[in-house]
Amino acid sequence: MKVNALFSNLRVIELASMVMGPSAGVILADFGAEVIKVEPPNSGDLNRNWHKIPGLPVSEFAYPFQVDNRNKKSVALDLKSEAGYQVLLKLVETADVLITNYRLKALERLKLEYETIRDINPRIIYALATGFGEKGEERHNPGYDVVAYWSRSAIETQIFPYDGWLRPFPYGAGDHPSGMALYAAVMTALYQRQQTGEGSKVSTSLLANGAWANSVMLQAQLAGAQFREPRPRHDSYNFISLHYPTKDERLMKLCIVNFKKDWKPFCKAIGRSDFPDDERYATPEARAENMSSLIHEITEVFKTQDVGYWDRALKEADIPHAVVPTYKEAVDDEQKKANDIIIPLDHPSEGKMRTVNSPFQVSSAEKIKPGAAPKLGEHTVEVLEQIGYSEEAIRKMFDDCVIEKPVS
Repeated sequence: MKVNALFSNLRVIELASMVMGPSAGVILADFGAEVIKVEPPNSGDLNRNWHKIPGLPVSEFAYPFQVDNRNKKSVALDLKSEAGYQVLLKLVETADVLITNYRLKALERLKLEYETIRDINPRIIYALATGFGEKGEERHNPGYDVVAYWSRSAIETQIFPYDGWLRPFPYGAGDHPSGMALYAAVMTALYQRQQTGEGSKVSTSLLANGAWANSVMLQAQLAGAQFREPRPRHDSYNFISLHYPTKDERLMKLCIVNFKKDWKPFCKAIGRSDFPDDERYATPEARAENMSSLIHEITEVFKTQDVGYWDRALKEADIPHAVVPTYKEAVDDEQKKANDIIIPLDHPSEGKMRTVNSPFQVSSAEKIKPGAAPKLGEHTVEVLEQIGYSEEAIRKMFDDCVIEKPVS
């Protein structure tokens, strides 16, 4: 039962695959919207099988698809057929929101561009996610977060190792914040519709979100700031945000921002209360001049104790820091549990497990209990019956391969 489901009156049609578009849809589903995911027969969303690609954690369970598609309904529908297209148009007539990340040429070919959808339902919010935006020479290029978000934003330029190769970014790590932007755009448009009674088109891109994520450094370039040459760790410009290996071969990450407040407490916490009186480190100018030496001394200090010791010492001194966790530690984090970031999931085939919650709460509006991502075509008959198709018409579409029988 949906208790205080904020979006229980919203119907969302999702014509989207992989991560960015579906991640916006799953937030709507978390707050009770009916999200109808329209997938191609036979194959479905590519994300149903993407967990099998080399390099990702090995599992028979489609964990990428689960996290972005829980609590949705799946309709397996051939949009290239006239009958399938007419089914979609009937769904559009009843919908509040349409989310798509189909490429622009595909939307034109399938007659699913905004102008066509608006003519059918003027109140609909048409939410478009793209790789590179709707204009310019690259608007038709294929775009995934690996290239459109991380590379083109120059984030990779910033963090590429001085003397090695960068490991791949985590799967979907650029798609998910971009999906949040798409969700925010949908909410903005729904508010506008509440004021005007009219629907609208909203859009965002991986390119735009990558630029926004790295906007401080891009603004530095736009302001004509002089960028420094990269340096290896031992000769870094500042010690304040480096990783430090500990005695038990773990990593402690620092992030000291308020230097006036934190410098002396930090020195005391690491057992080097002599630093503030050392002429090499007593002033910001002296520290900058002797940064390599300071980095070396702090590095040697951290090697003397296990990570648990340093975690406690830095907490007591109120110094911003983090123990770099393993993935097991990251999901078992008590702070995440306390704030409902990692939550229980009772999966019908996988049993009791946990999942990652969408990243915000609304007071007095509960999220619905997370459920399993739908099987391909699981809700096809149910949804078609809801919009007025007879049993005979549905059977004919099965026979004509317009829709697919639900996967058992």
